[in-house]
Amino acid sequence: MDSLIRSIAKGKTVRGTAAARLSALLLSAMLAGSILVAVPSFSTPAGAAELPPGGTFVDDNESVHEGAIEAIAAAGITVGCNPPRDDRYCPGRVLTRGELASFLARALALPSATHQPFVDTLDSVHNQAINQIAAFGITTGCNPPDNNRFCPNRPISRAEMASMLARAFDLSSVGDGPFTDISDSVHAGNINAIAAEGITVGCNPPANDRYCPEGQVTREQMASFLARALGLEIVDPPDPPFHMISSFTTHHNCCETRVTYVREVANKIDGIVMLPGDEFSMLAVLGNQVDSGNCQTTTTLFNAVWYGALDEVEHRPHNVDFARYPQAIEATLIPGWVDMRFRNDTAHPLEIRSHYTGTSVTVELWGDNDGRSLVGDFTPTHGTVIDVLDEGGADARVVDTETIANGRTYTVTRTITDASGSESETWSWTYRY
Repeated sequence: MDSLIRSIAKGKTVRGTAAARLSALLLSAMLAGSILVAVPSFSTPAGAAELPPGGTFVDDNESVHEGAIEAIAAAGITVGCNPPRDDRYCPGRVLTRGELASFLARALALPSATHQPFVDTLDSVHNQAINQIAAFGITTGCNPPDNNRFCPNRPISRAEMASMLARAFDLSSVGDGPFTDISDSVHAGNINAIAAEGITVGCNPPANDRYCPEGQVTREQMASFLARALGLEIVDPPDPPFHMISSFTTHHNCCETRVTYVREVANKIDGIVMLPGDEFSMLAVLGNQVDSGNCQTTTTLFNAVWYGALDEVEHRPHNVDFARYPQAIEATLIPGWVDMRFRNDTAHPLEIRSHYTGTSVTVELWGDNDGRSLVGDFTPTHGTVIDVLDEGGADARVVDTETIANGRTYTVTRTITDASGSESETWSWTYRY
């Protein structure tokens, strides 16, 4: 499978006694009448076949923690990091103390709390969760001995995280452990406790004899910690759709100086991955510096975008009608003024691929454009080549382009048709000489 889509490390699910201890602790609290708790379900979350193609989030396909992220999403522990869409998890972002509070409150299905123990959480979206874990004894605060503050926006350290998990799952402190760098930490007993449960294995594989107690925790790492603590099945989502959306080729003479700059741009854009909603700017890629030949690769990419039915945001043709480009369907660049921009308006990651020969440059777009296809006559003109692709069958979005010439003026119409109907965009361009 292509590296854009997946780089999952398939490991054995770690199962300890933490989940059982937690259930016993909650049951004991309920019987004692000290707290009313809805005991969380630790059943296996939804299987991969029940997930939408590509899994729950669009930005974790390269993460070795993706299976754990899917597991805690299926268990209702996380909803995402970009409300209201919540189609991203932000796997590499540092986890805050407030975010961990929400994860734990959901994981333990803790009841609402009325007591407000901290003075710095009222404006936090995690305020209720912070109050919940405080009522359950999972946290005491961040400023001992007063402990009237929680520091919700502060990144949580690996040591602090270990203590919160140990308290949340009622783990007893352990004196000896596998790590050589925690002897001076007040959290050492709890770090050893979560290690004994298989919740953590260390921070320096393959030796894993260090824990890095003062290191920060990322959101993706926390997903694995929680999945292990709860004994959740790691969910391996299905491969998202991935195929060539469109490909366009333009030709040039061999061995000209400008060819160096044609290839320079091709190398710069090759391998760029755009998540859904991301916008591409050629001037941004080039650092607002343009050389002769840059526009050929730009035009080649623009045509791939155009015929791939993607959202064209900005382009402007040259003043001169170059024979190597399709009339009017081409793009120039002027630093600080004229850019070529487009948006990934599909529901899937999009990868730009480019390659060249001694006399041509080709740009391909890979991803899933929601079943869009092309119709019309794409006979190569002036050395241009468009690969006509058909994906999605009868329900595909169809792209039909028509160019009408009236002397030096060209009128271009692109019509995109899908099950909901057709939408067209028309514009004209006049070459000056």
